[in-house]
Amino acid sequence: METKSNNILVGTVTLALLIALAAFTIWLSRMGENDKKEYDIFFSQSVSGVAKGSGGLFSGVPVGAVKEIELWPKDPTFVRVRISVKGDTPVLEGTTATILSGFTGVSQVQLIGGPNKDAKPITALGPEGAPVIPTKPGALGELLNNAPLLLERLATLTERLTSLFDEGNQQSIAGILNNVEDITANVKQLSGE
Repeated sequence: METKSNNILVGTVTLALLIALAAFTIWLSRMGENDKKEYDIFFSQSVSGVAKGSGGLFSGVPVGAVKEIELWPKDPTFVRVRISVKGDTPVLEGTTATILSGFTGVSQVQLIGGPNKDAKPITALGPEGAPVIPTKPGALGELLNNAPLLLERLATLTERLTSLFDEGNQQSIAGILNNVEDITANVKQLSGE
């Protein structure tokens, strides 16, 4: 009988120590989250490649991660991305957010600091209860936004090159090249004399 009570006591103490260890581990992992700040970013462009847990960069330095990503229920043309960054990250007025696409298909949220280091921090709460960082289209986004203009200019350039090299102009250019060849031959002959 006494052996059974010792086994129960040892099992109870072991179980209590395991529970205490698990609670301590959870407490330690959450200890670093207290100095983090959350911000909302509303993208009107595609955020493909960004997912929960994607990295958050400030001028290329890792400072946080994406906590939530969803279509904004109030206006589904926007994607709301909530990012959590270290508390000492200088998210000041003038800071903008953009999507930084990687070669592997994984994208990250890039924060770019404002031009004025003496600006105030972004603290005004947005519609979802967190301060809002304004967006700026990334390089790929700007390229896609300007694609119609780029294609129009490319078409115009192609038309002009086609008209430049039509049959009449080709004959004129051939005549100019023949004249240059004749002049070069004359100069060569005169320099020999």
